[in-house]
Formats: sequence, C-alpha cells, structure tokens
Amino acid sequence: MYLGCIRRSKSNIECMAHALPKRSDVPKEHTWDLEALFRTPKEWEKALAAVDADLPQLRACAGTLGRSARDLLTFARLYEEIAPRAHHVYVWAGLHSDVDTTDQKKLAAAGRAAGLYARFGEAVSFFQPELLAIDSAQLRSFMDEEPQLQRYEHFFDNIQRMRPHVRDAEIEQVLALGREALGAPERAHGSLADADLQFAPAVNAKGRKLPLGRGNYGSMQSSTDRELRKSAWNNYADGFLAMRNTFAEIMAAKVKATVFQTRVRRYPDSLTASLTPNAIPTSVYHNVIDACNRNLSIWHRFWEAKRRLLKLRKMEGCDVFAPLSKPVKTTWEQSVEYLVAGLQPLGKSYADAVRKGVTKDRWVDWRPNIGKRGGAYSAGGYGTRPYILMSYHEDGLQGLSTLAHEVGHSMHTLLACRTQPFVYADYTLFVAEVASNFNQALVRAHLMNTERAQRDRNFRINVIEEAMYNFHRYLFVMPILSQFEHWMHTHVEQGGALTADEMNQQLAGLFERGYGPAWKIDAPREGVAWAQYPHFYADFYVYQYASGIAAANALAADVLADETGAAAKRYLQFLSTGSAVYPLDALKVAGIDMTTPEPLDRAFGVLDGFVRELEALI
Repeated sequence: MYLGCIRRSKSNIECMAHALPKRSDVPKEHTWDLEALFRTPKEWEKALAAVDADLPQLRACAGTLGRSARDLLTFARLYEEIAPRAHHVYVWAGLHSDVDTTDQKKLAAAGRAAGLYARFGEAVSFFQPELLAIDSAQLRSFMDEEPQLQRYEHFFDNIQRMRPHVRDAEIEQVLALGREALGAPERAHGSLADADLQFAPAVNAKGRKLPLGRGNYGSMQSSTDRELRKSAWNNYADGFLAMRNTFAEIMAAKVKATVFQTRVRRYPDSLTASLTPNAIPTSVYHNVIDACNRNLSIWHRFWEAKRRLLKLRKMEGCDVFAPLSKPVKTTWEQSVEYLVAGLQPLGKSYADAVRKGVTKDRWVDWRPNIGKRGGAYSAGGYGTRPYILMSYHEDGLQGLSTLAHEVGHSMHTLLACRTQPFVYADYTLFVAEVASNFNQALVRAHLMNTERAQRDRNFRINVIEEAMYNFHRYLFVMPILSQFEHWMHTHVEQGGALTADEMNQQLAGLFERGYGPAWKIDAPREGVAWAQYPHFYADFYVYQYASGIAAANALAADVLADETGAAAKRYLQFLSTGSAVYPLDALKVAGIDMTTPEPLDRAFGVLDGFVRELEALI
C-alpha cells in the first residue's frame, strides 16, 4: 500500500570531517522549510496521535469490502484521507532526524514515526486479500453501481493482476507484522557501516595523518594527492575487510529474507518477485545487463584515456575519481542559475517553479553541518512540498549535478501529485531515475554549449568529468552490482550459502572484466565493495539506475533536438502520469520503449561521445 514518495539517491558529495558548524548555527535560509509541514514538534505530536486514533476505523472495514459498492467506497475514502496524514508524520520525523543524527530526541521521533508506519500497514493488511476475493465481474458491477469507484479501476486491476501472489488475510497480516523484523538486516548494516566501523587514518604525501570516515572518504578520493587517495582507498576497504564476516552474515540474512518472501508469495525466483509488482518482464533486466556487458569496450577506452592523462603505468582503485582538471569554483547561487538555464527546454513554467522552489520556498537543505547524514535524496509527496537533502561544496560541478538530479525527482513527484489523485500520486522506482538523470543531461548539455566551455578547456574537462562520474555510477558500477545481486539470490535459491570469501571473489571478477587491461586489480579490496553499498537492501533496485540513465539520455536528446516543443510536452505528460499507468507504458507516453535495447544503445552512444572527446584532448 502507498505511503508516499520518498526518493533517496546516494551521492559521493560528502562533507569533510572538520570545520563543520553545529546545526543551530546554519542560516535558516540555507535549510529546508519543515514548518510548512508542521510548525512545531507539538503540532507533529498531535498529528501522530490523530492518525493513531483513526486506525481503528480502517481496521473496522475488515470483512466488509465484498458486501457492497458502498462499503468498498467507504474504505477507499478512509484510506485516501488517513494515508496522506500518516505519510506527513513519517516524512517530517525522518527529515527532522536526518539533518542532526546526534539529537536523540529527533532519532526517537523518527522511531515512533516508523512504528506508526508499521501499524498503518497492519491496519490495512486485509485490503488486498479481500479485494481479490471479489471476482472480476462483481468488481465491475460495483464500479458500474458506484461511479466514484471508477477512478480506482487501474488500481484494482493492478491488484487483481497480483492475485497469484497475494495470500489469505491471516498470512498477509503475519507478513505485515513481520515487516519490521525482516528489515533488521538493513538497519544492522546501517549501524555497522555508518556508526560502528572504524578506519585507520589516511596519510597524505607529506606524511600527515588525516581522520578517515564515511563522511570524508569521497572527498579524499577526488584529491590530487595520489598518496592520500591510495591510503584512504586501502584503509577504507580494509575497514570493511576486517568486518567482512559480520557483513556477510547481515547480507545473507537480507537475501534469505527476500527468498523467504519470494516463496511465501509463490514466485519462481527473487528477480521475478521484484519485477512483477511493477509489471516489468525479466527480459528488461536482462536487456540492461546484456547492453552493459556488450559495451564494456567503451569503458576500457575511457580507463586507458584516463591512465594516459594521469601518466600512470596502471590504474588502481584509488584512481577512479582522480581529477583530470582543476575543479572550477561554483557557488550555490551560480549552480541555481546554471540549473534554471539548463531546464529552459522544458518551458518557462517548469523552470520558474524550480527557481522558486530552491530559493524562496526553501526546498533544499544544502549546508553541511555536524550530524547531518551523508548522501542526497528527494523526499515529500502528496500534500507536501518537495524536500531535498544534500551537502553542497563549491569545488567542481558535482554539487550542481546532485542538485539537478534531486530536483528531477522533486519535480516528478510534484507534477504527479498535482495531476493525479492520491491513489496514483506515487511512481515506481523503475521510472524514478529517469527524471533525475534527465535533468542532469539537460544541464550538462547547457554547460557544454556555454561561452565559457567554448573558450575554457579546463571548464570543458570539468563538464566531461561530471558526465563520466555519473555514467560511471549508472552504466558501470550499478550493472556490475546488479549481476552480483542476481548471483547472490540465485545462489541462495539453489541452496548455496553466502560467505565473505566467495562474495569477494565473485564481485572482484566482475570488476576485473569491467576495468580491462588498463588496470591493476587488488582483488580482496575491490571484492569487498558489496559490503559498502546499502543499495542491496532494496531488492533489485540497482539495475534501474542503468535503465533510468538510458531512458533519460534518449529523452533529453529528443527534447533538445525538437524545436516544436512536442517532445518536451510528451516528457512532462510522462512526469504527470504517476502510477495511473504501468511504468513501461508511462515511458511510452514520453516516446521510449524500454522493452528493446534501443534506449540503452543510445545512452552508450552518448557515453562514447564523451570518451571520444576525452581521447581527443590527450
């Protein structure tokens, strides 16, 4: 059941571990406006209590849905009234906590909100089994009798489609009650990786020891000091290697939990179980992986070009993010201007909404501070404004890239929520990464066409580096992780056990094939990367990064080439569909067919263009 759209996407733009202000010292205008959601903690407390008090009304509908059209409509109306309020309570607490994880009261509030989320899920757990007990003819009769039920036709159809995999009310209730326990591996990974894991200090070229942690590792990896990069990369990987057996047990528990639910819901395998709810055939997943493997030679050329530019005998793990140019200083204000200018092809209304949102309406919490969680995400949903968390830094274009990415998510959510009723205001993860990467593609194209890029070689290389950073994440790392994830689940489904050494060996082999002859592989350290990614705790999420960037770049190329504005209009219509149609059909509205390899081949064509330009610069 839908509880709103919280879009989280990790970023390597992390804050340095020194010179950070306290949360209370961050200027208000650099923070997001949570008062637009709840003015005070007391107001939030009141809202939480009100939702809790209303849950018995939902529970009272159990056993009534098949009696009459009026009873079914009564539940639907109650759900659409209570669910958004539960979502608001959940979102506010999470946002409140994420900007200051040192505040125990905020963490406690987030825990209480998660508990409410679980109680809400339990209160409506009867819905799908009861709806499936109504045969299709009777359901059609209900909609004819009560016209207000007709807007739920696609929603009902989507649930009816899942008939073979929804169990009776008792089993569904047990699964709902077990949701929190089955989520324990994800929480354990977060606690171990983010709080308890310790790393040896990194050492720079001058012999100075620097504290190393999850918060500043990304910054060290983009340093011009190779000694610092290598020391940080080695020590970071060694921290995970030291705890690899514990991480392996956590990962094994997660995969076993997924396989358990797969079998309870009577799916043939975990991949099918993950893709079926979104009506995605497994052939789409295999198309993505096949295209990525088919185009590895482009990556081999990129790594060779980078090796030559860095004047190295061999590339190593510490060189992935080594800068090829001097980072251009880009202020927050300049990034906003670049962003708005880059989005002009989507029309004045879209671009103006973005400008107002990231400035006057304070969608973005962008200043680093002590206790602020790393990474970046877009949150919010039906009845709220968008909220974007990030930690902005002025060196280079990655801050702008992250902002463009998250604004893409936010505008997707905003348009879907404005256009669709609550029941269709969400959208699937499969299309989520399209909107974010689309914005990055538009802004990148704008930057490459600026007068500054034409005259300033260093600035142009900065843009290419931003592009390659993004493509590396989406069309290199994530497809490799996808193949590893598929291996893990298949291995367990066939009765195998997941051990740290075997997982290391499998992932190191995939990376070695992807890196090619320009690389010297440190197999144990490359292999333990599986312990570093929280993405594995969302089943088969990572392949959608590759499908998302493929669709995004194909659509962006169409919009930029179309002077009539028709392609932009189709794209905005796609953003507005929410979940009113299935995700593959939503992309067809925009003009993309992801059941074919064509969008992926076009994306690799864009990647090839950036590599060719880099090769020419050598």
